[in-house]
Amino acid sequence: MLRLILADAELETIPENMRNDYTIKKMASKFHKDPSLMILDSNYMHTSIDKYFPGKSTRRGRPDIVYIFLQMAMESILNKNGLLEIYVHTRNNLVISINPQVNLPKSYNRFIGLMEDLFKKKVINNNDKVLLSIKSQNLIDFLESLDGESILMSPKGKETSIHDIVQKRDINVIIGGFSEGDFLTDLYKYFESYSIFGQELTIWSVGMEIISEYERFIKIV
Repeated sequence: MLRLILADAELETIPENMRNDYTIKKMASKFHKDPSLMILDSNYMHTSIDKYFPGKSTRRGRPDIVYIFLQMAMESILNKNGLLEIYVHTRNNLVISINPQVNLPKSYNRFIGLMEDLFKKKVINNNDKVLLSIKSQNLIDFLESLDGESILMSPKGKETSIHDIVQKRDINVIIGGFSEGDFLTDLYKYFESYSIFGQELTIWSVGMEIISEYERFIKIV
């Protein structure tokens, strides 16, 4: 089983100190939403994020990164064979578990609506099947609860062939769920870190390469 963990992902509801911002309230009113239940999205809230978190608007509020990553991973041959598990850990120490059989919305706006629903309800069910769930958990504790070896992907890691990284049937690969900067959690202290290319890659590129190599390793392609 390959497990992919997006760590410190920039997926969160609007922080409390931003909820009375004029732009945020106007947006909430337009879509008939409660600001406390809206997903922070730098695509539309860039100026407001910079106002309350100066210099952070290119990192915080990036649900689009999670969206693109999940679209790639969920459509993989590996996932369709039931051999992939995906978890999203957020900056606020929430862990989202994703049923491999869930059909995530292809529309970005519908995906945001689903995430808002998840943050509110904590569990999304369909016909008594749990599709998505979210719980409060420290990242290190969560990773240590998983079977198999955990490794960390980072531009700072040891440059290694992706073939050499994916040589175990039960492996947990940690990828940063953010656009810039480094992990908020001190993962380097606990896990070996590796780089698969001499330049920084998008997280979905890293995920795609890992999935593809694992598919070859277990000979399903």
